[in-house]
Amino acid sequence: MILPAGWAMAFWIAFIYRGAKAVGLREQRSLAFEAGELIFPDCCPDTPSGAKMNLSRAAELESAYNRRPPAKRCNYDKMGVTTPFHCPWLELVQEWMHLCGDGSNNQVFYCVRSRRLLQFLSSVCAGAVSWSDTCGQNSSDPAGISAQLLHCGPAVVKVYIAMSGRGAPSQLALICLPTNEDILKITHRKRRDRGDVEGPTEPLHRKVSNTTTSGLNQTAVLGSTDRPTVGFVVEGGFSHAAAKGSGVGFVSVVGLRKLLQEKPDAASYTHVLIRNTHSLQYRPAVLHVVV
Repeated sequence: MILPAGWAMAFWIAFIYRGAKAVGLREQRSLAFEAGELIFPDCCPDTPSGAKMNLSRAAELESAYNRRPPAKRCNYDKMGVTTPFHCPWLELVQEWMHLCGDGSNNQVFYCVRSRRLLQFLSSVCAGAVSWSDTCGQNSSDPAGISAQLLHCGPAVVKVYIAMSGRGAPSQLALICLPTNEDILKITHRKRRDRGDVEGPTEPLHRKVSNTTTSGLNQTAVLGSTDRPTVGFVVEGGFSHAAAKGSGVGFVSVVGLRKLLQEKPDAASYTHVLIRNTHSLQYRPAVLHVVV
């Protein structure tokens, strides 16, 4: 609402008497998190405002980290976390494209905003549509979904994360790809223990050579952890609306495509592993694409 000069207090008092609640940026962020959304500029990391906010938040977190003594702060080198203060979206999409055989070295990335493509990815993640039936070799694909997925390499997709058991994702938490053994353990223990699910544990890292046997740099996003990192959580915590830990973040389209292609059961939900930057414990979660 836009008011002329001098009329703000009169309208403000009238709003309060009518039952309006005064909120600030913190309350606005909390309401958006409970609704499974992000506020600007966190919802648009491909914009200059989103990049500026990402760098500003990284500077604040790094400054607070450096003010602590070495014995009272987390050793991220041993944890295998290369970027504990910001989300390296550009490095994430570039490494996934290099891993999947795309030689193009794009210096920009973007968020997928095609509603038709987001609806398709959401249906596949929820198990309503099979990936092989729509994007297989025998599919006619009238909407051109498979062509769009193949040509949107340096892109990220906004996702909603719901924990399958204990734990809550924190800000900048890692969204990782599970193995087939991890998914089998998740489904088996979920049926037996009624949701009390535990995931694998990241081993402690030691300083070794700069390159691994696969050719990836040890300080790279994909080569730093035991489970490949597919995205990051921008806003996370315990959701009172869902009564469980949840978060909103972004994942690479190429990494999400690999996750959906290797999905063992087409009728089930899409499972991922969440690891906070200060912990070695992976915890299972269900991934949903935000349309």
